[in-house]
Amino acid sequence: MASRIEFERDVFSPTGLTLLVDGAAQSHVDAADPTRLFFEYVRRIGHVVDAIADPGAPIAVLHLGGGAMSLARYVEATRPDSTQVVVEADPRVVELVAERMPLPGQARIDVVVADARDAVARLAADGARFDLVIVDLYTRLDAPAFVDGPEFLGACLERLAPGGVLVVNVADAAGGTRLAAQARAVARADPAAALLVAGDPAVLSGAEEGNAVLVAGPSMPERVRERLRDAGPFPAELLEGARLDVVLWGAC
Repeated sequence: MASRIEFERDVFSPTGLTLLVDGAAQSHVDAADPTRLFFEYVRRIGHVVDAIADPGAPIAVLHLGGGAMSLARYVEATRPDSTQVVVEADPRVVELVAERMPLPGQARIDVVVADARDAVARLAADGARFDLVIVDLYTRLDAPAFVDGPEFLGACLERLAPGGVLVVNVADAAGGTRLAAQARAVARADPAAALLVAGDPAVLSGAEEGNAVLVAGPSMPERVRERLRDAGPFPAELLEGARLDVVLWGAC
């Protein structure tokens, strides 16, 4: 049965819309201000966008999971002339978003309807590299099983340009099972990769359900770390190194 796709008006802004798929919120876009990132985890990913390069400098971004393309719009607004690839598996989402919330005409954004694994494989064959790879893959509230595997996350890490990072949105239940699985998968894919996790302290401890943002790469730019720590939304905590090992690996 086809998914039910709807757009809901934002009660906080007359120009904001939320994309709903079968009643679950997938994306939020403010047509008048694409720099307004509504969901907390999206704001944290926005901080990585802000800190990955000098302010305003164009970057190359791969978005695995499109939705209403909130972060692609944010990159275009804050870093004009960036080159972006957005991969979305549902052609109806792509069609309806283009009708209701078209992308800026000048944007260098290539929207691809494909399975994320297939798209990454094709990009590998082309030798494409990105400063930022963002993984936000959900069907309703569930992520496909392959997202938690070292093969897929390793393939994403291999698409990084020098100095680039992988960012994964991890929606988790209390207990932190998925977050621990993702950390383990990154470590297995590349044992030398730098890894940190940002989020609400109650979520990172496993006490509450919610979203965490996992950031990984061959190295961790200091300004990414600082931005995630200092810019909120609050409460906020960063886990890495020994503290990450204790909280996540100990929860497995």
